[in-house]
Amino acid sequence: MNTESKSTSNLKLIGVCILAATLVYFLVTNLTENRFQNLESQTRLLISQQQSILATIAETTARNGADSVTEQIVKDCSLSERLTFDTLLGDLDSGLTQVQLIELERLFGRCGGFYSERKSVMVSRLAREIEVYETYVNQLGTVLDTDVAEEFHIAQWNKLAQEEQKQSKLFFQLVNKQDQIITTLLSGKSANSTEIEEILREVNEIQGTLVVTNTQVANVRSELISF
Repeated sequence: MNTESKSTSNLKLIGVCILAATLVYFLVTNLTENRFQNLESQTRLLISQQQSILATIAETTARNGADSVTEQIVKDCSLSERLTFDTLLGDLDSGLTQVQLIELERLFGRCGGFYSERKSVMVSRLAREIEVYETYVNQLGTVLDTDVAEEFHIAQWNKLAQEEQKQSKLFFQLVNKQDQIITTLLSGKSANSTEIEEILREVNEIQGTLVVTNTQVANVRSELISF
């Protein structure tokens, strides 16, 4: 009898232990699943918010504009200086006096690089926000244990950043060519000199490359909008 009672008690104890272990397993599994579901939801929310940020910056960059952050970083010259600079620059082909060239060179240092610098900062911001976006997407991939980069078009966003960077560099090169033209004219060379003609040839090459780059940027942007 004692032996049977002990066996029965042992069986009951084993049964209770198994039941307890099973309950703990399901509890832990349920908590883990809930935790991962919450993490997935939070990450998807971050991705969605980042997509909105990217769309806004990409659109602003496309029209060579600037957001509030960039406006605080890159400042234009005064309105009167901008008007004078643009006027003198526009009259450069028709010929400027030495005094006007000296004034143009002075204003170039204050106004000439503004749009190029603003474009550069916006492109850098776009690239940085794409990095943040990619981090969120990689985090979601870790949670889901699968690669979701294609689903969220990481390659296309990085391609857009690369093409915008090319465009920014071309803008910078054009600014440098403008400076070279002013400096060359100030040195006494005429608008028909071989030096000016060579600079203008380089300008035409840069502008041609810029047209191609603009098309590539527009194509990538169209792909992203269509998704």
